[in-house]
Amino acid sequence: MMHSVGLVFALTIAGCVPSRSSVFGPVDREIERRVGVGATWHENIDSRVPGAITELLAKPLDRDAVVRIALATNRRLQAEFDRLGIAASEIASATVLAPLRVDLEYKLARGDKAAETEIDAIQDVLDLIQLPQRRSIARADLDAARAGAVAATVGLVARVEVAYIDVVAAQQELELRQTAFDAAVASAEIAERMHAAGNLPDLGLARERAQREQARIELARAQIDIEVRREAMNQLLGLSGDHTKWTVSARLPDVPTAAPALDTLERDAVVASLDIAAVRAQAEAAAGRIGLARFRSVVPELGIGVSADRKDGAWDFGPAIAIGLPLFDQGQGPRARANAELRRAQNEAIATAVELRATARATRQRVLGAYAEAKHLFDVILPLRQTVLAETLKQYNAMNATTFELLIARRDIVDAGRQYIDALRRFWRAAAEARALARGAMPRTGMDDDGRVEISRTSEGH
Repeated sequence: MMHSVGLVFALTIAGCVPSRSSVFGPVDREIERRVGVGATWHENIDSRVPGAITELLAKPLDRDAVVRIALATNRRLQAEFDRLGIAASEIASATVLAPLRVDLEYKLARGDKAAETEIDAIQDVLDLIQLPQRRSIARADLDAARAGAVAATVGLVARVEVAYIDVVAAQQELELRQTAFDAAVASAEIAERMHAAGNLPDLGLARERAQREQARIELARAQIDIEVRREAMNQLLGLSGDHTKWTVSARLPDVPTAAPALDTLERDAVVASLDIAAVRAQAEAAAGRIGLARFRSVVPELGIGVSADRKDGAWDFGPAIAIGLPLFDQGQGPRARANAELRRAQNEAIATAVELRATARATRQRVLGAYAEAKHLFDVILPLRQTVLAETLKQYNAMNATTFELLIARRDIVDAGRQYIDALRRFWRAAAEARALARGAMPRTGMDDDGRVEISRTSEGH
């Protein structure tokens, strides 16, 4: 009797849904290990922005601040965390027995025959036999969901960093476009005065006016671009309404003295890949389902229990056994599905590794290419443009250079500055993507430079 009670108690405990802390704890620790900051899985849906986040938004944002805000307020990330709850519930479903089946048959009394009652109570024991395997499958699905949650978090951090770089770069670009426009306006005004005095032909005036209007278009484009970049950031931060009035005061850092060491990026990305970890867990779960399906195709139902029969006012008891025979359904569907799931997971793992290696190599080239370009602009081209401007100013003061030549020299240095900002932006973007690869996430921002953002996730488990 005590053994029976113990078995029932053990099965009851096994059927409990794991707590949120036991499910999310490993995820939070892994996130902190990879990105240096923890995340929160909110229990309730509350659209209000927490007070601590509001305080951050009141100050000029830096990279660390936008990452903390995104991890606290991005609802797509919370939806990814909710997949953990779904996977955890499957553990409870996988570790409970099927309902006890009770069959009741009652025969009315006829003539001299008394009423008869027959009761069969049968419990399907296949679930009990396969309990360890079912639990293993559910835990593999949970492992896949955990890897997906960490990957989504690392990917979000990378996209937030890239979006922040884009906003800062767009802000600096706008400043340079404004400077270029002001110079073009001044040049056109001088040209108009000279033309009115008869010292400049129509061609020269038209050329300066065209330069001014072109600069006006480029300024308007820069103004629109910064708004687009801000909205991309708002999307990632999960902000709307008055909370979108944040500011950034930072400027892009100059390129480092030495090029980043990325010789092992491809290997590091594969070793750390959360996408590969997720599909491997899915493959493990699929392989387990194949075993379950094969067993069920031979013995679809096996139940044991007790049978009670009441005749002539007396009860008789005996054992009862129920066996399902696969006459019409040999489990072809579940077996085919499980095999297809395994093949899909295996192909996903191979494809993910190939894509990851190619992405790592391409990212390394973009980092080093943008670094070389920015370094050359900073070390060579910008100093040369400064020299040209200084020498032109000397010649202008000596009345050996025209006002237009001086304005052209200033325009050239502004253009070189814009090229440098663009190279810096591409370098720091690529560096953020390389960092995401080393942290285990496949970046989704490499070639997408139009402000669109998305939260990626690994292939879904079952």
